[in-house]
Amino acid sequence: MRYGIASALLFFAPVVALAVPSSAPVLWSLDLPGPIYSIPKVSDGTVYLDTAQAHGPNVFAVKKGRILWRFAAGGAIPRAVTIGGEQVFVASDVGQTHFMRAINARTGALVWDYARREPPQCMCSHISHYAGNLLFAQTDGHSLYAFHPVGNMPDHRIWRFVGDGARLTVPAVSGDTVVFGSADHRVYGLAAGTGKILWKQSTGYSFVAGPVVWNGTAILGNRGGTVHAYSAVTGKPLWSFSTEGPIDAPALVWRNRVFVASGPGDRGIYALAAATGHLLWRARLGDYTRWAPVLDGTTLVIASRDGYLAGLSAQTGRVRWRTRLQGEPLSQPLLWQGKIVLKVNDHRIEAYDAAGGRPEWLYATRAVVTAPVAGEHHLYVGTSAGKLLSFRS
Repeated sequence: MRYGIASALLFFAPVVALAVPSSAPVLWSLDLPGPIYSIPKVSDGTVYLDTAQAHGPNVFAVKKGRILWRFAAGGAIPRAVTIGGEQVFVASDVGQTHFMRAINARTGALVWDYARREPPQCMCSHISHYAGNLLFAQTDGHSLYAFHPVGNMPDHRIWRFVGDGARLTVPAVSGDTVVFGSADHRVYGLAAGTGKILWKQSTGYSFVAGPVVWNGTAILGNRGGTVHAYSAVTGKPLWSFSTEGPIDAPALVWRNRVFVASGPGDRGIYALAAATGHLLWRARLGDYTRWAPVLDGTTLVIASRDGYLAGLSAQTGRVRWRTRLQGEPLSQPLLWQGKIVLKVNDHRIEAYDAAGGRPEWLYATRAVVTAPVAGEHHLYVGTSAGKLLSFRS
């Protein structure tokens, strides 16, 4: 495939000279009674997180280094809590019973719970997701549950989608339609209120990354390397574009453009016209990225598997800067307070200047760290040693 003058080769771009980063600006550190493996969530200055122990309190709300409340989920919590509608949602397992619980985000009081005794699937074994005023919980196999997230109703589950055993992607909501891809090679559109299948399309390859929605269009790429765009309402195919590698990360949409990262065998970053799928430019990385690009103003920021962080012009694909990380990136870059912050290897958090990619600060520990999460003024990281840390800008 030929891409002409719109192509750029990132691995030939000059690298920002490394400087010695300063120590991380830790504001406070709090010890909790269990390892923290899931990425914390932040809302209105409060950090919500779960710890790995199965007994005793294992869901916490923390503000300014102080525990506001603690909650015992009554079992192991393999996945991160979800925030939405002023509630904290947590899924847990107790033997063969699987629970979904809603907790008041301000007080820590139980609002409602839902129990399911249908082994072997587990609602907590895949991600929960809040979108379109609905709470979604996905099993480790083929089911998607939708819940009323608020109120005190006898049964908060409003519908369940049961597939053929193939894993589903994270769903997206467009108006009254829930859209997701599946490892069964299909894309589905369901009625948000009932779970009825409104449409489905077969593509020939499985999906790992969920869709993004732009102007009523659902856009997602499959492991065959093709980006598909469908009307979210009708499922009508609108356009498709083929890359040369599997697509395992969600697309990013900005100013009527779609940015897509393609995997091994291609290592490409593609800019497409959102309305037509027309190729605008393509940049090639030294190695592929596991993460979707993020946008800082007009600069696309990409962390590639070979240990580089790069900033590209979103308009042209031109390389603006390129920096060597101190290891392999293990989280999507996070834009915060003029900095790019990400997890590198298992034990490091590194921060870089977003304008030019220069090293800013480093946090290193013997414990395994989570990916960083940002609040309005502070950054938060959990560790396998049970510490929750806050960093100032």
